[in-house]
Amino acid sequence: MQETRRTIRTVEEAPMRLIRQGDRFVAQFSFVWEVSTLAEREEGWVPLFLPGHLEEPLGAIHSQTHKVHLRQGVRLAERQIVVLGTTRFPEPPL
Repeated sequence: MQETRRTIRTVEEAPMRLIRQGDRFVAQFSFVWEVSTLAEREEGWVPLFLPGHLEEPLGAIHSQTHKVHLRQGVRLAERQIVVLGTTRFPEPPL
């Protein structure tokens, strides 16, 4: 149980913002630590969650290219705060 609490705390300490650009979402970086948090990860897809809803990722962001991939059927506001997960995937979650 302690591992779960530590993981959730780690996830919620890494918030970032997504904004809609046409028919896709892109990461909007406001602080240097947002970019460095991703740069410190191995290359791959890092899951994205809504704050407080860590059961299932809503999509993922690539740690090096910063490309955002949302799961099918996910709807977000024009500007959406998300939090980074602690795991990495070779491919974005579907």
